[in-house]
Amino acid sequence: MRKIYFLLIAISIFGLSSCVSKRYAKQGLKYEQAGMYEMAAEAFYKSIMANPKNIDAAIGLKKNGQRVLDDRILNVHQAYSSGNDKETVYKFIDAKAYQNMVNATGVTISMPERTEEYYNEARPRYLSKRYDEARLLLEEEKFKAAEDIFAEIKRIDRDFQGVDEHMKVSICEPLYRDGNEFLKNAMFRKAYDKFNTIIVNHGTYKDAKDLRDEALNKGTITIAISPFTNNTNRNNANVLIEGKISSALTTLNNPFIKVVDIKNTQTFVNEQHRGTQLGSDIQVGRMLAAKALLTGSVLKYEANEGRTSQEEKRGYLKEVITIKNKETGEETKETKYHKTVYTEVRKSNRTVVGIRYQLSSSETSAVLVSDAFEQRADDEVHYALFQGDKSKLIPGYWEFADKASIKDKINDNPNEVAALQQLLGAKQTIKTLDALEAELTDAVAKRVANRINLYNPEQ
Repeated sequence: MRKIYFLLIAISIFGLSSCVSKRYAKQGLKYEQAGMYEMAAEAFYKSIMANPKNIDAAIGLKKNGQRVLDDRILNVHQAYSSGNDKETVYKFIDAKAYQNMVNATGVTISMPERTEEYYNEARPRYLSKRYDEARLLLEEEKFKAAEDIFAEIKRIDRDFQGVDEHMKVSICEPLYRDGNEFLKNAMFRKAYDKFNTIIVNHGTYKDAKDLRDEALNKGTITIAISPFTNNTNRNNANVLIEGKISSALTTLNNPFIKVVDIKNTQTFVNEQHRGTQLGSDIQVGRMLAAKALLTGSVLKYEANEGRTSQEEKRGYLKEVITIKNKETGEETKETKYHKTVYTEVRKSNRTVVGIRYQLSSSETSAVLVSDAFEQRADDEVHYALFQGDKSKLIPGYWEFADKASIKDKINDNPNEVAALQQLLGAKQTIKTLDALEAELTDAVAKRVANRINLYNPEQ
């Protein structure tokens, strides 16, 4: 059956393509009769693209396509006769592209050898002229204008007189000069971007790699993380948060941020404080290989596991039965509702972390980044359990299991039934506190790292 199905689809597609091809062929014939050869050639081209086996389209394209090509060939010859090398080159490129497009269909149209000879004669003259113009622009340091001309030369002849190397200069030199200017003015990140663009896109150029490394070295903020204080009842909450922040900073895709592992951190802090008080020139950051110090406090760390709440709910099992009239044989449907019970379960787990942190310069004590925030992660479940046929369970209420009451209520309406069915299909597994804590501490660390990542001393 599947083979027949795909065969029918293939036949249908072929039939559609055939109809489209015939329609374009008819258009092409009308254009041809009106002397509109270029439009006729376009229509026959579309026809043969829709159905390569359309003989009428092939004949029409060969006849009218050759006429179109002959007109373009004439343009090449006229440009050559008038001594216009640029026109000769571009008119030939246009004619050749059209010939290639038509020939790709299997229909062959031809161009005289003399036309290509004209092109081969005019091209080196034109490119040499443009090449000299571009070289002059390079000398005049008009790099963008030179780049545009070299790009034009490459489009026509990729191997012309080492054009790649000259084009590289026209592109890289402005970047190189900008990078040097930024480096001179201590704009290390901008300098890095310029030199890195050269290296990534064009490889070696002068001493761009060394200058990029210099910019990176001077612009990198090396961060030492001081032990966070713990103002909560949770043991080692500060150690956990500090470690997560260190990992988050390390994984940032920012070459200008680096976490350094410094032993004897308390000595680092004491020396920084003493140097600030005495006004001395102790360069603590340089001594301990860190330009910035990250300090902080964990202000809140709560993890509360909720109590599982189970509530018995009363409802009905819906039964639809068919009753047949013995005398007439007619069948009718009758709905019955049987009292039953099901269970609704609820539980919620909650975690909260609150921190305050500060990134400060280890040389000047200036505050670079600071923030205080509280973040939470929680999860809950709310679902229904029923041992019978869930698809027939209807919400409602009843007072007595064995007899009717005026308080009995059957909520057999689409909205309430759908709400109950949603509870019956709801998730029953809640995230553990360990999972929530891991999720929350990762989010807190990521928020701190992202805030530090946004810090740019050059802005």
